[in-house]
Parts: sequence; structure tokens; C-alpha cells
Amino acid sequence: MSSSEPQTGQDWTNVERDQALDVYFEMYELEQRREKYIRRRYYEAFVARHPHRSVKALEYKLQNISACLVEMGFAPLRGMAPAFNYQRSLLPEAAARIEAIESLVLASANAEPSTPKSASITAIVPAPNLHPSKWAELARAEPISRKIDFVAREQANRRLGLAGEEWVVELEKRTLHDAGEPGLAKRVRHVAVEQGDGLGYDVQSFDVVTGAERLIEVKTTRAGIWMPFM
Repeated sequence: MSSSEPQTGQDWTNVERDQALDVYFEMYELEQRREKYIRRRYYEAFVARHPHRSVKALEYKLQNISACLVEMGFAPLRGMAPAFNYQRSLLPEAAARIEAIESLVLASANAEPSTPKSASITAIVPAPNLHPSKWAELARAEPISRKIDFVAREQANRRLGLAGEEWVVELEKRTLHDAGEPGLAKRVRHVAVEQGDGLGYDVQSFDVVTGAERLIEVKTTRAGIWMPFM
């Protein structure tokens, strides 16, 4: 149990863990279907069944489940930041749940990407802290969720990846133009489209101060800043 987890003096039972997984994945499925729900109602129903567990304790357990999803390369619930100090036994249970709804997740990932907000340097956020991956270790040691088709999921994200690259192209052009370098702005190229993706980078741009060439590889996700990538 993490030192930051609310203490009750009792370890979580398998029943409590499974019902927390129920809560998480019921909400997760609704999000994948783009359906609205009220998170507080799920919390209240769980606490009513387990009055010795607080809403804060439940939410920490849900954050543990978010961490499991991020470890496996899936987007977590919106606003449910991952807490990576989770018990080893939680990962295979979360893997089984995500495997059961993989087709739904793929369909959601294959949906048309929403139009990105206007490219602006203010959209840049600090990089997240690195965390050790339990998933890589367990995937070698245990037959967890072997049926998840990561290749199909990657193919489903191609349109999202293109939208991200186009956003970066626009950001680079706007940044150079606003810095008084319209000539360089016109020379920004989306090389992944013009020449294919074999060059090792997606966007050719230029440093706003020195004018030196900048070669940018773009990774795009619908998930939060915790999502790992190759």
C-alpha cells in the first residue's frame, strides 16, 4: 500500500478490488461510447456498499487502475491521474478487463479525430516525470492479456497521428511568423506526407533564434501526458 493512499487499517479484499474495477470500467466504457455519466454517483454507490472505504480511498484505487492502463498503452479515464505504486495483483485483473472491451476501444480510437484547437505555443506543457514500467517486467514473466492486438490499435490511430502532425506544422509556422521570420515559416514542411515516414521525423522546421534546421518527430494520443510511447 502506498504511503500516499488513504489509510483504513484494512487491506483491500478481492471483492472490493473487483468492485472498484467494475466502477472504473463501467465509466470507461461510457467514455469510449462518448456517453455522459455522473462520476459522483458511482462513488456514492461504492461507498454505500463499503462504508469503511472513503471516496478518497476509492479514487486512489481508481488511480491505480489508471496506472495499469497507462502501463499497457491505453488511455486512462479522463481526469483520473495514474498512481503507479499499485499492487502487482491489480495489473492482470485490469488487463483482463481491457481485453474484454478491446473492440470498443479500437472503434473509439478509429473515430474521426476532433479538430485540434488553434496551434499556440501556450499549449506546450512540461514533460511528465518518468516512472518505472511494471508492465514490461510482467509481460515477460506472466501470460497477461496476450490477445490484445496492439498492431490493430496502432493502425486505428493513424488518423489521429496525422491530425497531430498537422497541428505541429501549424504551430511551427505560426511561431516563426510571429517571431518575424515569415520566410522560414514558408519553408516548414510536413515531410511525413510529402516524402513518407521513412526519414525518422515528421516535420522539418527551423530554430526561431538561429535559423538552424529542426527535425521533429510527432507522437499523438488522446490520452493524457502520462501515456508512454515508443
